[in-house]
Amino acid sequence: MIRLLTYPLLTTFVLSFDPNTAQNQGDSTLICSTEKITVSVGVDVVLPCRLQPATDAESMRLEWTRPDLQPQDVHIHQDGRLLFENQNPSYSFRTRLFVDQLINGNVSLKLSRVTLSDTGKYRCYLPSIHQEAVVELSVVKSNVTGSHEPVQAVVGQDVILPCHLEPPFDVTTLRVDWIFNGELRVHVHRHLKDDPDSQHKKFKNRTSLFLDELHQGNISLKLTNVSETDEGNYTCYVPKLERQVNRGSVTLIVDQVEKKEVEQPDPTPSPDPPHLGPGLVAGIVISSLICLVCLAAGFIWWKRERMCPAQNPDEGQDNRPEDVPLQQQGQQ
Repeated sequence: MIRLLTYPLLTTFVLSFDPNTAQNQGDSTLICSTEKITVSVGVDVVLPCRLQPATDAESMRLEWTRPDLQPQDVHIHQDGRLLFENQNPSYSFRTRLFVDQLINGNVSLKLSRVTLSDTGKYRCYLPSIHQEAVVELSVVKSNVTGSHEPVQAVVGQDVILPCHLEPPFDVTTLRVDWIFNGELRVHVHRHLKDDPDSQHKKFKNRTSLFLDELHQGNISLKLTNVSETDEGNYTCYVPKLERQVNRGSVTLIVDQVEKKEVEQPDPTPSPDPPHLGPGLVAGIVISSLICLVCLAAGFIWWKRERMCPAQNPDEGQDNRPEDVPLQQQGQQ
């Protein structure tokens, strides 16, 4: 069984043949992928087949057909050329072999710009050695999906704007674009690398893709050091696939730090006392002193009243002890 890397964009099939190991064609077996290959509309795909042990197939007639079609010929190779007379019109100028690898037994077929109608079972047949095998291909329509909910960030933070292709497929070799508010180019990735010359100056040195996940259809964008002016709508898309798939959209909302703290206060009371200004402190001290003075005066007055009770108004000076001797002297 062949181990097949079935990335939906371009099915990767590497044949590591050594020309020195090519053998006579009589004892070779045709081996093709036994797993269904799934790709997205509009991309290229390789239907992998090879002869094992490695055998020179340059002089062989090679037939790729689809029995469910009329005519059924997809690609017929003989005497070093394509026999296109009976080729099904839907495959015109869309098929080719790896002719430089036929000597090593690589009889794989490359099919370009696949459509939904390319879904089916493909038969690879070599009449001269009576070998045949079937490869199943499934072509599906993909969508670029962003985020249905707004993405929120705070000024100064880094944020990830999610976007991916579903079903996932390899976009490593394709151009990926991000646009801000429908006009400013945020990020461009093409020719297997980022293209900073194409992006708007406000996004310079602040954007990046997850390059190691492009083969899975992940085209999410990382935006660093977010500012208030970054708030808005972002669009992600793959230009080559625009005829078959939609664009993804992500809305970014940016909050200031102060605003975020007011909207979400800490429910735990602060252990620190409130800050008092110097004027307020002086007022409190003076008021306290006045209260203390009033309390002290009131206490003294109360104490004096308690120690010296009021005299009876009917009692005159006749009752004073010093008057008695005078009265006694008068009587005498």
